[in-house]
Amino acid sequence: MASNGVDSQRIKATFKPHVGLNGQVYYTPNYKGYGYDNDITNGGNYQAQVAATQELIIRKSKNVQLQGLDIQKQYLDNSSKITELDLTKEVTEEYIIAYKDFNLIQSVQEVLDLLNNEEESLKPLVQKGMYAQTDFLNIRITKETQLLTLRQAQMQYKNDLYSLNVLCGLEDTIFPELAKPTVNLAERVNAANLLLLKQYHIDSLKFMNKKKTIDLNYQPKLSAFADAGLWTANIPGMYRNFGAGVGLNFSMPLYDGKQRKYEYQKIALASQISHNYEDFYHRQYQQQILQLQEQLKSTDDLITETNKQIQLSKDLINVYKAELNQGLARVTDLILTVNNYINFKTSLNQTNMSRLQIINQLNYFK
Repeated sequence: MASNGVDSQRIKATFKPHVGLNGQVYYTPNYKGYGYDNDITNGGNYQAQVAATQELIIRKSKNVQLQGLDIQKQYLDNSSKITELDLTKEVTEEYIIAYKDFNLIQSVQEVLDLLNNEEESLKPLVQKGMYAQTDFLNIRITKETQLLTLRQAQMQYKNDLYSLNVLCGLEDTIFPELAKPTVNLAERVNAANLLLLKQYHIDSLKFMNKKKTIDLNYQPKLSAFADAGLWTANIPGMYRNFGAGVGLNFSMPLYDGKQRKYEYQKIALASQISHNYEDFYHRQYQQQILQLQEQLKSTDDLITETNKQIQLSKDLINVYKAELNQGLARVTDLILTVNNYINFKTSLNQTNMSRLQIINQLNYFK
């Protein structure tokens, strides 16, 4: 974008007067009548001048070129916003993935704490003969299984954090406790204002500018020039040949084999291709929004239902814990309920993260 600003100044400079130095020493030797005709060459030509040129019909050409740069500026500005949008989506998505593993670690740790407490509570009951040694071992095996799950979750969490740091260009090697991500659903914008669709609108401006640029090649051109200095073919009398001159240059193309017609055809084809892509993207966008909105609704319903199941499992665990202390419950029933609780918590974690990813995707199409 900075380079685009420099180009704007450069274009303005091309329409200002151009001043330069011209010099020429041209000697044509003639020996015994052999050589260039002296009446034509005068034996040589000696020139040293300051010359200036200025285009006179410049307004339209200047405006078209500056308009082209303005279109390029719009394109760059929109592209930078799309890049920011892409990066936000990617970083958010990677953060959600990392937090999902972190949340799994917390859930497994919660279950381990519960199993540790039950293991301690069961020891004296086994010693009193209220429960068999196999019941105690069942608790221990379940706990070891959860420890293995915890280690796997911790390894995956580290890998996800590495990926997140690489994406963000960070060199951190620590493994912090991530804060719960908050991804709010952005307000929908009119489809015509979508960043990804705006590129096609800018393309249409670019095609119109190209046609204007082609038309410039068929406009009459008029420029003025002036020079002052020495121009002589007579060295001895050169002091009398200092002077100045002014003039006009005019040009206008009349026929070039219908090249403008073919250039127009190329632009029309490119414009049609761009329009087809825009139309396809617009229809695809509508379908994706409807699909994501339906997924979000289904996900919210699933979260509500899963929370109910988790609460029921927690209530049942508490009942089993109370009955276990009285020797009224079977350890296998408690373990089964704990496993169900783990599954519901894992499902809730995944569903919550899926919900955030759906919102993240919806926010991308804005």
